Amino acid sequence: MTSDRRSTKRRARRQHLPGTRPAALLAALLVVVAATLPAAPVGADAAAPAEAAPAPGADPFDAASLESDDLDYDPWQPFNERTFAFNHDVLDRFVLKPAATGWDTIMPDPFQRGLGRAFGNLNMPRRVVNNLLQLRPKEAGTEVARFVVNTTVGVIGFVDVAKIGLGLEEEDADMGQTLGFYGVDPGPYLVLPFLPPLTVRDGIGRGVDGALDPFGFFIPFVASTTMGLVKTVNERSLNLELFADVEESVLDLYSAVRNGYLQRRRNTIEARRAAWRRRDTEFTRFVRGFDTIAEQALAVDGGRS
Repeated sequence: MTSDRRSTKRRARRQHLPGTRPAALLAALLVVVAATLPAAPVGADAAAPAEAAPAPGADPFDAASLESDDLDYDPWQPFNERTFAFNHDVLDRFVLKPAATGWDTIMPDPFQRGLGRAFGNLNMPRRVVNNLLQLRPKEAGTEVARFVVNTTVGVIGFVDVAKIGLGLEEEDADMGQTLGFYGVDPGPYLVLPFLPPLTVRDGIGRGVDGALDPFGFFIPFVASTTMGLVKTVNERSLNLELFADVEESVLDLYSAVRNGYLQRRRNTIEARRAAWRRRDTEFTRFVRGFDTIAEQALAVDGGRS
């Protein structure tokens, strides 16, 4: 009976890889780690080329100047591989996965999904701030509306009433995306203990997002830490089947995780910048059209006088 219930759950689950709650001091930690790690090799034997700086006067929203063409820039690979091995072979294998398996056995699937939505509801401030910084006011307004509806009618976010009843989809955004949106290079790939994959840029962004989270100032440290642990275990429980499929289907798990993460982040930022270029072009055409109409009106008025 239990085995059938687990199989039914797993067939229904195809979600993205989970993250963990960012710490407010992560940015400082990244600076320290970056300062102590060996620099990328230079010259003919360099493992990965340095990221090219945009040409002077280049459009910062030009997709060609977004990031280096080297999608797997990993000059700290020896350190990263050792840390990845600890996170996967020790932390996940002996702590997180057993806890998630037990959680999956005890908690019904609808409760786990509802809890995941409730935790996501609390991330509204991060999404609103970064959507505004990425010049997406409509999406920021959608996030505010979703939070109000789901917190009240949706029982603090357990039920996504805004999506089901109003068709309001979540508009995710974070500071790492925002920095990339304005042309900040991702920097080297970095794996730190107890954290998901990062680049230096995204790691600093996670630290800023954590500092901007207003709930962190009102929720006591112990309660906040407990919530973070429950969130992590719940997300891992929801992805037991997905993780198992990935582990069985790839030969080099480290490279697969790294390349998948870097490609996904690059695609997301490119899509945001492309959307802004389209809106900017449409607005420019509107302004030019308005100027043309005004000039014609002035010319007609001048001819009459």
